Amino acid sequence: MFSDISPLTGGNVAFSTLEGRPSAYNFDNSPVLQEWVTATDIKVTLNRLNTFGDEVFNDPKVLKSYYYAISDFAVGGRCKCNGHASECAKNNGFGKPVCNCKHNTEGDDCNVCKPFYNDRPWRRATANNPNECLPCNCNGKSAECYFDPELYRATSHGGHCRNCADYTDGPNCERCLDNYYRDTSGTRCLPCSCNPVGSLATQCDNTGRCSCKPGVMGDKCERCQPGFHTLTDAGCRPCSCNPSGSTQECDVQTGRCQCKDNVEGFSCDRCKLGYFNMDPQNPQGCTPCFCFQHSSVCDSAEGYSIDAVSSTFDRDDERWTGQQRDGSSVSVQWSAGGEISLISDDYFPMYFVAPERFLGNQLLSYGQNLTLNFRVDRRDTRLSAEDVVLEGAGLRVAVPLIAQGNAYPGENMQTFVFRLHDSTDYPWRPTLTHSEFQKLLHNLTSIKIRGTYSERSAGYLDDVKLITARRGPGSPARWVEKCTCPQGYVGQHCERCALGYRRSRPDLGPFSSCDSCNCNGHSDTCNPDTGMCDCQHNTAGLSCERCKDGYYGDSTVGSSSDCKPCPCPGGSTCAVVPKTKEVVCTNCPTGTTGKRCELCDDGFFGDPLGENGQVRVCRACKCSDNIDPNAVGNCDRETGECLKCIYNTDGFFCDRCKEGFYGNPLAINPNDKCKACSCSPYGTVDRQTSCLQVTGQCQCFPHVTNRDCSACQPGFFNLRSGTGCEQCNCNPIGSTNGQCDIGSGQCECQPGVTGQRCERCEVNFFGFGLSGCKPCDCDPEGSSTAQCKEDGRCACLPGFVGARCDMCEENYFYNRSTPGCQQCPSCYSLVRDKVNQQRQKLHDLQTLIDNLGSTSETVSDKAFEDRLKEAEKSIMDLLDEAQTSKDVDKGLLERLGKLNSTLTTQWNRLQNIRNTVDNTGTQADKARNRVRDAEDLIGRAREELDKAKEAISKLDIKAPSISGDPNNMTLLAEEARNLANKHKMDADQIEKIAKDANDTSTKALNLLTKTLDGEALFCDSSLSFLKTTIKLY
Repeated sequence: MFSDISPLTGGNVAFSTLEGRPSAYNFDNSPVLQEWVTATDIKVTLNRLNTFGDEVFNDPKVLKSYYYAISDFAVGGRCKCNGHASECAKNNGFGKPVCNCKHNTEGDDCNVCKPFYNDRPWRRATANNPNECLPCNCNGKSAECYFDPELYRATSHGGHCRNCADYTDGPNCERCLDNYYRDTSGTRCLPCSCNPVGSLATQCDNTGRCSCKPGVMGDKCERCQPGFHTLTDAGCRPCSCNPSGSTQECDVQTGRCQCKDNVEGFSCDRCKLGYFNMDPQNPQGCTPCFCFQHSSVCDSAEGYSIDAVSSTFDRDDERWTGQQRDGSSVSVQWSAGGEISLISDDYFPMYFVAPERFLGNQLLSYGQNLTLNFRVDRRDTRLSAEDVVLEGAGLRVAVPLIAQGNAYPGENMQTFVFRLHDSTDYPWRPTLTHSEFQKLLHNLTSIKIRGTYSERSAGYLDDVKLITARRGPGSPARWVEKCTCPQGYVGQHCERCALGYRRSRPDLGPFSSCDSCNCNGHSDTCNPDTGMCDCQHNTAGLSCERCKDGYYGDSTVGSSSDCKPCPCPGGSTCAVVPKTKEVVCTNCPTGTTGKRCELCDDGFFGDPLGENGQVRVCRACKCSDNIDPNAVGNCDRETGECLKCIYNTDGFFCDRCKEGFYGNPLAINPNDKCKACSCSPYGTVDRQTSCLQVTGQCQCFPHVTNRDCSACQPGFFNLRSGTGCEQCNCNPIGSTNGQCDIGSGQCECQPGVTGQRCERCEVNFFGFGLSGCKPCDCDPEGSSTAQCKEDGRCACLPGFVGARCDMCEENYFYNRSTPGCQQCPSCYSLVRDKVNQQRQKLHDLQTLIDNLGSTSETVSDKAFEDRLKEAEKSIMDLLDEAQTSKDVDKGLLERLGKLNSTLTTQWNRLQNIRNTVDNTGTQADKARNRVRDAEDLIGRAREELDKAKEAISKLDIKAPSISGDPNNMTLLAEEARNLANKHKMDADQIEKIAKDANDTSTKALNLLTKTLDGEALFCDSSLSFLKTTIKLY
């Protein structure tokens, strides 16, 4: 900078730090400029004078006369606080002004952030932003931090905490130190303490759980997992346990497996003695050998596959039945939805009872499942200890429905599973041993499933399945045993005795022990069930303790020659007489007898020794089963002739009926053999007692029937005449069926008909015909006799009249004190004559009305009115005359009064009809006028249409030339369109007028027709009324 060109005194040298600087107007954002204007010391350098060119002369004196003179030095400035202070004060220690910093800054110039306020880099304040320093986020775990540029670039927060407390770490003390984890409260970190042997690393997860080596478990990896043992640097060794026979756990120190109840071995890999079929589904591991308790060594049998006995109820109830607790039967309902149900009206439970195919020998279902689907219709079920019941072999077990992990029954179908096993895991009660449970299944006699559980409830059963096994291909059924039998036993289950052995207790069946056969040396084998020996050497008996039939001797000696043949024919048995030692035949062949069977027995004939000629074997006498087998001497022992025939038989062989008997003498049933002829003495010719031997038919008189001639043929009678039956000859009209009494010959007559042949009416009846005769029913007081004439009219006493003579004659009266009708006094004759005159007038009036009603001419209103007045006058005259003689008949007066009232009503109706006719005439005139108007309108319409046609024909539309006005065609088309619309409107109006005229004409015609029909109906009604009135009298 320079002063004036020649300032001798009073010159000013001014210097501005911002003048001419390009970024002077963006000072807050220019760190370079901010640094430029910042000064801690000011140095002024005087390095050039204006010599006015004297240096040219190089005069030292002149040059030394130039000098600098500074009289005043002023610096204009302020404290540099970088915008973070509004004032500064002198530091007493050094005399240097110091900024009074704000915005969490400090330093002489507020040029740094305070400790713990390093979350973002320090910046000087600007006019728009104070850029205050922000505190570090150390989550309350540290009071120290520093600014970390890398962290700031990554997270926009540069506060990096130091010396984090409570085992925390991280820029914000936000995580635990290595090998530490945060507790559940989230306030402090705890050491992981991972087992250095069992864990993969010393660091744990956020829950404190360490990462374990294979086979190691526990939060700190301090122990072996189930199924592992011996913790080492490589982890825990897996247990070598057989999963089917163990709980898959072993001793953590030794590795010895924890076996199921029926399994043994270090690895639980074999069944204990007496058990077989190691099964992972079996909680006891192995199934006990059954072998009918004869062996404890068994294994799974080959060749068996899984099978099931099931009921799905798709078509019917499949023979399932219902039963109450007391054993009484109840009906089972089947529904087409494929289920059966039981419905209860009381608290007592009902049971579903399984059919035969679920029962019997179900030993192969031991240890298997019985499954079923079941539901109830209401939720208030009360279960019991006997919801599922098994019975058999004198044993009984039951289990609740919810046992074995089953749910409570509900309104939806649920599956229930029951394992058939004696284990306490399946609480069948009472508790049975495995042998008892298998014994029950071997002879299963009943399966009951409870169906109802509350009052007025229902239970529904479906899909019952019992798992079993069968021989054949399929999924193998390993639970079927094959026993290794001890001596004396054979069979898959040791259920049979071996050859040479028998059951000691046959009643126990396969549960009985087997003993060796005892045959006295005559056999090595016997029946295994009964112990019966297969005797040889001509011996017999259970133990070959006697000689067989046809032999004699002592078989207990034990030699093969103990028994010798009997000296008897046919190999019959014999015996030795103890005293004489004589051999006597004890069971001669049928038909022989004697010590050596040399004679024919009673009931047999022949000559066994040929004493009378040729030898003839004794044969049974053939008496057709018509002898008494208990009688002696039924036939001749030489010839065989039957001597004592019974059942009314006769003949050499008793093979025909006796005289007077008939039938089949060879019939099996004695009641069907020979029966007495029993011919009727009245109907049989010559009173014979014999009949045909086969049919038993007796010889009958003519018109006699039946096998024994005991009845007349239909239409005949008098069997007892002894000469045959007589014909009934019943009247075909008077009898019911032409039959008569077989004794008296009396025919069966129609009602009211009598006579032996029903040929006449009974007394006091008449009208002989197909339906019988009718009673006369003559009045006993008015008729001279109870018998009527052929037409049914009774003969009346004087003064009585009527068909039954039950009314008094005119001018007679009935007097209770004097029987019969009494003649009225002579004065009543005058009244009768007057009445007869009135009757004649009424007859004339009837004739007048008949003529009036029957004429075919159309009567004008005036003529009809005159004739009606004439009839009224006649009736009024008749009424006046009747009133003069009202004492004769008051009823006539009342009827004539009603007649007069009715005629008045009819007169009023006639007036109404006249008015209606007049109105109808007026309406008809109006209708005619409207018809004429319609005709005029139609005429005018026709004229308009003709004019339109003529205008159309005269209309000449020429096509415009190309050079003509193009709007002419448009105008013509518009004119034609308007004309067509006008014609259409006129036509519509004409059509409407014509339709209205036609409707009006139709209504007028209908009204006129109804008026004329009403007038004719009134005339007919009036005539009918008059006729009815006259008939009343």
